Amino acid sequence: MMQWMHPFMRFVTSRFGHGGEVDYQWPSPQLPVISIRSSMGEYRGGHRPSPKVAIGLIAVGDIAVGLISIGAISLGVLSFGAVALGVWLALGAVAISGSFAAGAVAASWLSVGAVAIGEWALGAVAIAETALGVVSIGEWAYGVVAIGAHGFGLIPIIGDLFKWFGDLF
Repeated sequence: MMQWMHPFMRFVTSRFGHGGEVDYQWPSPQLPVISIRSSMGEYRGGHRPSPKVAIGLIAVGDIAVGLISIGAISLGVLSFGAVALGVWLALGAVAISGSFAAGAVAASWLSVGAVAIGEWALGAVAIAETALGVVSIGEWAYGVVAIGAHGFGLIPIIGDLFKWFGDLF
């Protein structure tokens, strides 16, 4: 009985061998422009294979380091993966970047995620100088629960509101 396999994985296994390790560097292993390295996550003899590190301008692997990196853990200028650390862009479950990050937990100058932290943040919980979210905390806070110096919300805990209320009395 044949097991169903995603078309991309069918391509990878047909190109690099079923159940084995993927180890491809182009044009050469000494100076890879494109590096694809993965252990494919198979257990052999009760042992889990060690994760492979892909290093190159374009790196794809368990752990990827490159200008463009795609992997479970990725580090680069543009990073995509479960844990993504990028200089300009990071997309992943946990994304940290200098410019833009999107993910479940995102931290950068402009962040979008369930928990977003940065100078500008959009998320369920947003913590930033300018925050927009269900719970927003920042200098300028906009959301259902807004906590900050300025802004508005359904439940505002805003410095401007307290100042206005104090001026009434």
